Amino acid sequence: MTAHHFIGEGDYSDRLQTTSGDDPKLLTAVSDAVRGAGLQVVADQAVPFTGGGATLVWVLAESHLVMHLWPELGRATIDLHICDYRDSNRNKAQRLREALAELCFAPGSDAWRELSVGDGPAGG
Repeated sequence: MTAHHFIGEGDYSDRLQTTSGDDPKLLTAVSDAVRGAGLQVVADQAVPFTGGGATLVWVLAESHLVMHLWPELGRATIDLHICDYRDSNRNKAQRLREALAELCFAPGSDAWRELSVGDGPAGG
């Protein structure tokens, strides 16, 4: 089994600056990006915190996506974990990472790390 794990952080995009962490438009926009990358949303949930911060979670058929918002810092972090089963989902994971970078982070402010997990027959 191979998994594609991306961790990103950066300054809020203008889109995030105008929404609250539990804004259904944000859940919908990210869910649309997931589907646009060819992945499947099973469930989503936003948990707002006092002061405007939030944790947003998408359970995917292929694993998960988690976003943490810190409005007091104007920052966000993203944890994207996509697993392979019969076929490689690497290209789908990369497309989603690129869409999330554009949707969630101010241009040029994002930094991503990729963690290698496994080395199954589906390849990386």
